[in-house]
Order: sequence, then C-alpha cells, then structure tokens
Amino acid sequence: MNEALLRSGAIVTADELQEMPYAAREKIRGDLVCPSCRADAYFIREARNGRRACFGARPHGEDCELASVGTDDGGGAALDETDERINAGDVFQLEPNRSSNIRHVHHDPTLEPGTGSAVRYTRRGSSIARISSLSMDRLLRQLALREGFRRSNTMLILPDDTRGRVKTLCTHMTDAVTRDVGRRRIYWGTIRFPRLRPDGAWLNTGRRISPSISIGQADLNALLQAKGLEDVDDLSGSYFAFLGPLRSGPTGKLLLFVNDLEWFAVRPHSEDSEVN
Repeated sequence: MNEALLRSGAIVTADELQEMPYAAREKIRGDLVCPSCRADAYFIREARNGRRACFGARPHGEDCELASVGTDDGGGAALDETDERINAGDVFQLEPNRSSNIRHVHHDPTLEPGTGSAVRYTRRGSSIARISSLSMDRLLRQLALREGFRRSNTMLILPDDTRGRVKTLCTHMTDAVTRDVGRRRIYWGTIRFPRLRPDGAWLNTGRRISPSISIGQADLNALLQAKGLEDVDDLSGSYFAFLGPLRSGPTGKLLLFVNDLEWFAVRPHSEDSEVN
C-alpha cells in the first residue's frame, strides 16, 4: 500500500512518512490503519536496495480491496520440497530453531538400532502414526503461508509433551484474550512496529489492547544479526511465532517475554512482502 489512514482521518503516504523526522514518525506509527478495511497497518521504510517505502496490514479485513492475494502456497513463493512433506505426516514434534528445519525422528522399529532410514512410517493396515520433527522456523512458515494449516487438525507435540491440534495450540495475536493469560501456546502474528527502551525493545503486535512482546538487548542484537537486519525498525512487518505463556502486566496489558531465541521465530517482511 502506498497510503495509510490515520485515526484522525488524515491520509499519509509512505513517501511522506519516510521523510518525517524519527520522533514525528514514532508518534503516529500506532495510529496507522488500512484506508479500505481499517485493519492495523505498519510502515516499511525505504531499503538500501532501492525498494520504496510502503505500508502493509496483516490481516486485512475480509474482501479488502487493498489486500494482496495470498494462497496456501504463499502466492508467488512456492513452498519447497521439505515444506511439502509436512502434509504427509499427522503428528509433529515441535523443536527449537535450527539450520535443518525438518527431519524424521523415529527409526523404523523393525530395523536394528543404527541402521536404515530415520523415518517411522505407517504400514498398510497399521494405525501407528508417523512422527516428524518441526522447528519453530518451519512452523511459522506454515502458519504464515497456509491458511489451511492454521485451521487444521494436524497434531503438535510441545517440548513438555503437551499434545494438541494446530488450530487450538496456535493462537494468532488478534485472538489472544485475557483468559489466555498463563496458557503456554504458540502465539503468532505480525510485528507492527518496535519501540526501543534502555534495556531492549517492545515489539508492538496490534492496537493498544493487543499483546506486546518484550525482548532484552542481548537477544535483540542476536536476533538482528541472525536475520541480517541492520536496524530494529527492520523488524516492522515481520511474522513471528513465540512458544511460551501469555502474561499480564500491572496495568492488565497482555505481554509475551522472549527469553530464549530458540523458541522465538521471525520472518522479516522482505520474505513475505507479497502477503500483506
């Protein structure tokens, strides 16, 4: 989107916001909405590679004319072969972020230890489900790009052996409410904009009633380095997924506290710029 609406009713263009002093831009970032559906919007600054400044919103309202076309294969970004394997299994063990995102974790029980392929598969007539491992990064990719996966009965096993279906264990930020406080789930959504503080940053995920993410300076620096981002503002518009409990602050504000990057996945906006 090239334009966003302020809650005051004024229209601002991405180029205008790009030229504003940082302090002025900070004051209005929380008031940006889609001109068509009034969904919370975020600002993506101009990139060094020549990409112009723009706005996005996730999710847009139903049938919003400004929404990009998103499909279960991520629009123009086809899912790779490893992603496709996710559809073949019915139970997934959630594991921390790592370089090799998906692997099968159980050996064929008919083979001697240390031999054969690391796959448990279902023989004809057998009811044994295949269990594959699924990292946080890969889970986020599926949640972001596959609407069907978000609403699926695919079974997840959390590190504490809690079992549940994707549609119940994975909660989008727009659906997180006070009764979820204390519940350990996968909370996911979009980082609307960050706000620095002396010991780290707050990552805003929506309107004032939406949960905010607290991240310390050391973890923030490590995250930016891992994702190849130059500045904390480059987190704007990123998809994220967090495994842990939802908390409530002294004022009743809903909060997520990042204290382990292995269980906090982030997909920068540049990876999914067509889905907004």
